[in-house]
Amino acid sequence: MLIGLKLDIDFARDGVYRRLYGKRDVLSFLKDSGVEAVEIPVGPETGAAPLREHIARCVDGGLKVSLHPYSEATIYNPAFFSPDQNNPCRSLHERFLTAAAEVARRQHYPTIVNIHGAAGMRADPRWHLREQSVSFFAWAGDWCRRNAPDVSVAVELQISPNHDEPMQRIGDNYEELLAVATRSDVVACWDFGHAYRNARTHGWPLDPPEALLARIGHVHCHDVCREDHQPLLYDVVPWRDFLKLLIGRGFDGRIILEVPPSAFMRAGGLGTLTASLQVLHAWVQRCTEPRHRRAETTGDVPGGV
Repeated sequence: MLIGLKLDIDFARDGVYRRLYGKRDVLSFLKDSGVEAVEIPVGPETGAAPLREHIARCVDGGLKVSLHPYSEATIYNPAFFSPDQNNPCRSLHERFLTAAAEVARRQHYPTIVNIHGAAGMRADPRWHLREQSVSFFAWAGDWCRRNAPDVSVAVELQISPNHDEPMQRIGDNYEELLAVATRSDVVACWDFGHAYRNARTHGWPLDPPEALLARIGHVHCHDVCREDHQPLLYDVVPWRDFLKLLIGRGFDGRIILEVPPSAFMRAGGLGTLTASLQVLHAWVQRCTEPRHRRAETTGDVPGGV
């Protein structure tokens, strides 16, 4: 199991990052603070050379890398996917899957590419957006099995739009997320903050069905305080209960603290980052200790990622 943090490509030059970390070497500080992995946000604007440089810098710094493409409201979104070679959605994501394959080779460790399902306007037929999502993730998963067996693809639980928003997102509820992941044969990403917001806004169940728990391969962990993606300071999102559910069922993937530097700054600065990491590490250790003790007693060894 790896505990990680979202880390943008331009962190070394970004003003918010510089105010948050000061003159510290960011990668060394994160490593010393218990960060084992970083998730890199990427999108249509991401250049190949800066991405390669960022990957190399993170891996050389001892951090395991994963990728998180964003494509909502662009022609690169799965809503516009087709398997044609010149399809923009396919071309962009094939580039990121290829980059992920290089990540796995470079770090000698598996990686994951976490992607949102299709998004469209409320007038779009939902069944069509859902089928587009299934087609896209089936293609992406098959591409990895054929070309990059150390790369997994995850479909993320999205945040459901408010009632007054003229849009819709596929995979913004547990049943649909499970259906897309199962039909596509990929894993799912459980975004804890999205789950909480969806339950509060729409009255949907907070805990996922057992079948979905068994398919979770990636986690976004964050709290809510007026806004989403906040440090683990407020005990609004029941992230401890969520992790206990997952770890009790053998989850051993990445737990990404998906909090932007601006949220840490607004919450009080760098201390809120270290405090979040400390409580997250302590809880994961508490949840895994019984499993390790059982392994020592029986001679079994807990499985790897």
